[in-house]
Amino acid sequence: MMIVAAGVALATAAGFQVQGNMSEAWDKSSFRIRAGEGGAQLWFSFPSHSGMTVVAKPDTGAAVTARLNMPASINLRLPATYDVTVTRDSGEGLWTCKNVVGSPVLLGFGTSVDPKRHARVIYATDSQKDIWTFTWPKEATFLVQVINPSGKVVEEQDLYYNDELELVGGGSFTFEVVPTDGSGEFAAKRSE
Repeated sequence: MMIVAAGVALATAAGFQVQGNMSEAWDKSSFRIRAGEGGAQLWFSFPSHSGMTVVAKPDTGAAVTARLNMPASINLRLPATYDVTVTRDSGEGLWTCKNVVGSPVLLGFGTSVDPKRHARVIYATDSQKDIWTFTWPKEATFLVQVINPSGKVVEEQDLYYNDELELVGGGSFTFEVVPTDGSGEFAAKRSE
């Protein structure tokens, strides 16, 4: 998101965590990361009695594919930009992906959401100013809230009025993306 579908200086990111809700209505998400010299290792967790397929396609080299039926880590050995797609195979509930080794930079994320669900990305940065640009179906409207570690909403924006979201000051931020009218797939990309 899937998309997480959300380029940047390598040294600026301190970490990320992407979350989504698996169900028959929500079956796919994506995100894009850049892994440095040592590559990266991502940890995926999800409810028991569930399954997911993770495909990480680097901009150079062969794709890494993992079919998971229990929480596990996936090694991304190449220093490359990876498009990671998470597909639900079975089960329902919250899944999480976070980096556990290396310092990959989250470049973008995206997913499909409907009025009963939201998308969540926890993002940490040392950069003093980040700008994220959102795209979404024009027949739907989405609200984005940015929550700091103490739980305070530091930014709230209706994407109908502005497609850019600015984060100032560094630290850890949580994106909550919720449809206010309609549903569909949104994508967020960090500006270089």
